[in-house]
Amino acid sequence: MRSFRKFLWAAPLLLSACAGVDVHTDYDNSVDFSQYTTYFWKMLPDSANSLMNGRIVSAVDGQLYARGWRKVAENQAQTALAAVVTVRDGQRVDTVHNNLGPTWNGWGSAGMSGMTTSRVVNYRVGTLVIDLYDTKGKNAIWRGSASDILSSGAAAMQRSLNEGVQKMFANFPPGVQTNPRPN
Repeated sequence: MRSFRKFLWAAPLLLSACAGVDVHTDYDNSVDFSQYTTYFWKMLPDSANSLMNGRIVSAVDGQLYARGWRKVAENQAQTALAAVVTVRDGQRVDTVHNNLGPTWNGWGSAGMSGMTTSRVVNYRVGTLVIDLYDTKGKNAIWRGSASDILSSGAAAMQRSLNEGVQKMFANFPPGVQTNPRPN
């Protein structure tokens, strides 16, 4: 019975871990993305973790490279990338109802025995926002964002980052049939 209760406590955490990264993209549908193939980093990510900053750049560069884009010098680029990393605190209440079955209360009546327990779970959510600008017109043409609950483990954070960036660029560039580069 004790292991079952432990499972009930862990179930919401397991389910939230399976939810995956929350990704959103938006773009200017009047823009012909087939005219763009080059970019430069105008604003690199600036999180508290310098290792993660490098991983973000590498993940985005990899996705763009796979779609035939090239990173070039600023004066040669058709587009500019800007990355913003934010972290916010979140909180949720997990409630577990455990009805064990019928009981006798000693006063001549029976009922259902059970217990309801709640606990507050604090967590941190990290969000990565990537903006893409046309360098000539200086206007935003595409935005992607990915959010997930931060983990304390480097491997879990790397998996989350890779999943988020991959989902973010899954349909990039919008409206353009790409010939992906072989791995």
